Amino acid sequence: MPEMRLDHISFLVANLDAAVEKWKKILGILDPNQAKGITYGEGIEGGEHMKWATFVNPGGCAIQLFEPVSAGFLKRILEKRGEMVHHVAFLSSDVDTTVQQLRDADIPMVQEENTAPDTMPWLKWNFIPPDYVGGVLIEVAQRYNVEGNEWVPVPGDPQ
Repeated sequence: MPEMRLDHISFLVANLDAAVEKWKKILGILDPNQAKGITYGEGIEGGEHMKWATFVNPGGCAIQLFEPVSAGFLKRILEKRGEMVHHVAFLSSDVDTTVQQLRDADIPMVQEENTAPDTMPWLKWNFIPPDYVGGVLIEVAQRYNVEGNEWVPVPGDPQ
């Protein structure tokens, strides 16, 4: 049975740098320890180029902000709906098994195949659609560790 945990809440933002500064102020008051650790990244997944920043919270729920860089589906969502909560993420020690368990329980998934950013092909994910759970995507992703400013695989997890 895969190990699972709630990992982060992700916000779709128009300007990553501005959003990071706002969240630094917010977390500086509400959760000062979390305001100190930020991991940045970018990549292409499903043809969408995006960049992100995650306020790391070891053992707790992180805050992730991401900005679509290329014109595509995410940019159109941002233009139509504005900045918003995009997804709530759960991490699994074996995302393939977890996604299959969800399918076996007749829980729909957004993608036929789990996908990953081009910069971290081991970091696979899939989503439960928002209309199934009240309006927000639920992400199920391979768990990862944070080392410095990078996300890295958890030793022993499937790659």
